[in-house]
Amino acid sequence: MAGFSTEAKVGAFVMVGLLLLTYMTLRLGKLHFGEPEGYRVWGVFDTATGLKKNAPVEMAGIQIGVVDRIELDQGQARITLRIDPRVQLPADSAAYIRTRGVLGDKYVAVEAGSPGAPLLKDGEQLAKARVPTDLDQVMGRIGTIADDIKDITASLKVSIASPESQQNIAESLNNIKELTATLKVVVADNQERLNRVVVNLDRFAGDMSQISGDNKQALTETIRNFQVVSAQLSRTIGGLTSVVEKIDKGQGSIGALVNERQTVDELNATLGSLKEITKKIDQGKGSLGKLVNEDTTVTRLDDALTSINDYLGRADAWRVYVDYRGEYLFGESSLRSTLNVKLQPKADKFYLIGLVDDPVGRRTEKETTTTVYQNGQSYQRKEKVTTIDKDDLKWNAQIGKRFYDVTARAGIFSSRGGVGLDYHMFRDAMKLTMEAYDFRQDENPHLKFAVDYSFWKYFYLTGGVDDILSQDDHSSFFLGAGVTFYDDDLKFLLTSAPKP
Repeated sequence: MAGFSTEAKVGAFVMVGLLLLTYMTLRLGKLHFGEPEGYRVWGVFDTATGLKKNAPVEMAGIQIGVVDRIELDQGQARITLRIDPRVQLPADSAAYIRTRGVLGDKYVAVEAGSPGAPLLKDGEQLAKARVPTDLDQVMGRIGTIADDIKDITASLKVSIASPESQQNIAESLNNIKELTATLKVVVADNQERLNRVVVNLDRFAGDMSQISGDNKQALTETIRNFQVVSAQLSRTIGGLTSVVEKIDKGQGSIGALVNERQTVDELNATLGSLKEITKKIDQGKGSLGKLVNEDTTVTRLDDALTSINDYLGRADAWRVYVDYRGEYLFGESSLRSTLNVKLQPKADKFYLIGLVDDPVGRRTEKETTTTVYQNGQSYQRKEKVTTIDKDDLKWNAQIGKRFYDVTARAGIFSSRGGVGLDYHMFRDAMKLTMEAYDFRQDENPHLKFAVDYSFWKYFYLTGGVDDILSQDDHSSFFLGAGVTFYDDDLKFLLTSAPKP
């Protein structure tokens, strides 16, 4: 290098830098010379918003190609995919445009079709091409709702801003102030009496609700019978008039009793016999005499009635709740259904069992170790096989305890061990839920956050985020609804009949 001039050294250094820059550009930009490898298939989508050329094409989370071209075809997006030649796709395969994470880039997800179907060839069309509901549409709907709320508040502002409205509001507030002051004095003077009235009204309303609910059919039949009785009342009065006339003429038993001496004598004899029977009962003779005079018989009867009351009391303490909830997972574009049965022996304690139909499927892992002998030496080779069964149902089995507004749960969540917390708000109309389960050494736990809002006695809405820490791109927003009720008929199966 000592024999080169300064200009030659600078030129050599620049050439080396240009060669390195060219190599890094080709390496990082994934540029190729000549025709790229792989075969092309295409599909027609409703929209390709956010999707770019060279975006990844994935199957089961593994990249198998890239987006080759994005073209307009009769008002729709025609997207051509370049697939790795080592991956063969069945003709009934489906492609979906999805978003990686909440704010990530768009990519194309391919679901393989039936194993026995013919394979796609270069230039053929995919059987299915869809664009699931994305975050942009959800945010657009939220924006529309926000505009409506803004219009409503603007209208209220105009209505309240007028001098006449302000004066009316001020007068109303003064009237309310005077009324509340008067009510305060009345309530303070009659606090104890009002408390008794409220307790009695609450008890009376509960008794009436239970009576009407348990005897609804009987009340309906009673009203119908009253209608029949009122229709026959006139005929009954006519019949009574006829009977009175026959008695007056001495016809029948009552007529003979009124008009004949022999009948009166027979009646006196009968009354004498009844007197003898009453005397025997008073002396403790016979079954009725023992019941009236012996304490042992009365005690046994009282014990039997007490056992029956205890049985009915234990059965009434149980509550059996049946709950179904459906959650639409936007990331999976599918519905997850859960059916739970909650057995509640006390107000602050319950047991829960249920079934879960999860579109993600049930995942099982199996690791095998194989000993290989080669050239007189042996070594071990480990293989890990992951199987996902989308048709397999998962199950729940949990025990829960409530502490004021917080409920703690532990047990089996979707066939995996875990824990959960529920925070109740607004008199249990809203519930915030956090669940964590499926704790493994090589995977993040399954973490779920949900909000339930009960807008009626039996129905509620739900929404949240599922599998937030997922390493397999299963993290997803969800929205859904549910129905819950309790069945009084099942509670009698949960207690044993009293033993004599």
